[in-house]
Amino acid sequence: MSETQAPPARGKLAVSEQFFSIQGEGASAGEPCLFLRLAHCNLRCRWCDTKYSWDFEHYRFEDEVRVERTEAVATRIRAEAPSRLVVTGGEPLIQRAELEALFALLAPELVIEVETNGTLAPGEGLLERVNQWNVSPKLANSGDPPEKRLRPEVLALLARSARAYLKLVVADADELAEVEALVSATAWPRERVLVMPQAATRSELAARGPLVRAAALTRGLRYSSRLHVERWDGVRGK
Repeated sequence: MSETQAPPARGKLAVSEQFFSIQGEGASAGEPCLFLRLAHCNLRCRWCDTKYSWDFEHYRFEDEVRVERTEAVATRIRAEAPSRLVVTGGEPLIQRAELEALFALLAPELVIEVETNGTLAPGEGLLERVNQWNVSPKLANSGDPPEKRLRPEVLALLARSARAYLKLVVADADELAEVEALVSATAWPRERVLVMPQAATRSELAARGPLVRAAALTRGLRYSSRLHVERWDGVRGK
C-alpha cells in the first residue's frame, strides 16, 4: 500500500490543513474554532467538497498533505490557543490511535469536536475525551454503496452518547424519507438530529436550503445551514 493510500506510521499524523474560522454546520454553528483537517477517507462521496484531502488520483499527495510528528501538531495547536478544536477530514478516525495521542498532549479544558462519517468506532478513550461528535452517515445521494457507508453497530454506539449529533446531508426534500428511516433504524434521539442541504457554493445553498429547511420543520427535525458557504461561498480554508 502506497503512502497516498494509507495513514502514516505511529507517532505521525497526515494533515491536510489547519485554519481558524467559525463552525459553519451542526449543533455548534457560529462558534469560533481552530480546524484541523486530516487526510485520508474510507468513502468516496461524489459531492464531497474536500476531495483534496483524500482523492490522490486527482490531487497530488505531496501538494496536499503534510506528514508531521504528532507532538509537532500538538505544539502548533497549543500555540494557537483555541477555545474549541474541530477535527475533520477526510475521515479522522482512520488515524484513531494518533488522535488519542494528540488529544493527550492538549489541555483537558480544550473543547474538542470530531466530524466523522460514522463507519469507524472511536473507542472508549476518544468517546470520553471528545466533547461533541458530529456524525454524518451518508445517504444514497453520496454514491457510496450501503455496505460501505452504513455501519449500524457504530451508529448505535454513538447514538448512546449524549455528546453525539446526527448530521445528514440532503440534496432534495424527497430524501427526508431516507433520513427518517435512518433515524428510526439507529434509534437516534430526534432532538440530536440535524438535516443540512448539500451545497458547496452560495448559489447551491440558496436553491436547496429553503426546501430542505421546510421539509425538516414539517417533520420536527432540526435544520443546519452552512454558514461558511453563506459567508465565503465555498472558498477553501474558511
